[in-house]
Amino acid sequence: MKEHLWKDDSACLGMETDDFFDNYEEQPEIRAEIDSICKECPVRRICFANGISGKNTGVWGGVYLEQGDISREFNKHKTKRDWANTWHCLLYTSPSPRDRG
Repeated sequence: MKEHLWKDDSACLGMETDDFFDNYEEQPEIRAEIDSICKECPVRRICFANGISGKNTGVWGGVYLEQGDISREFNKHKTKRDWANTWHCLLYTSPSPRDRG
């Protein structure tokens, strides 16, 4: 039996992965759409944690990271309210059972 990975439950499953990496950098007009997909994702929290711990670059949990650090350049389109909602979701919502294991 195939191991069930957290990515299997992601809202972006089956989407063009470049939209979360190169296209996000090069096409500012898609950023709000990508952010909204992540906002509703059930595995957002673990995705962000994996991006940070893996020192990854790209959109992870709705936040654009550069080698695991939050990118000022590629997150500057976000409002204070966007950031408040992001941190509330990442810090104060209960993790799903799959987040724990």
